[in-house]
Amino acid sequence: MSKIPKRKLKIETFSSIDEENTQEYERRRNMTPEERLREFAILQERQWGAGWSERPIVRKVSFEKLR
Repeated sequence: MSKIPKRKLKIETFSSIDEENTQEYERRRNMTPEERLREFAILQERQWGAGWSERPIVRKVSFEKLR
């Protein structure tokens, strides 16, 4: 049986949105490309379900050529 890794959760309170944004940008800047892709996959699965990578999200695309 495989062990499920424990999640590290951290709760922080910020005095402003700018302070929170600064911390979030710093957190993302320190992530490896693999960690960023893993986080992206988790968010995609939450939004579109487990088969998000198997089903096309966009079924029809149209465009208009402008001069």
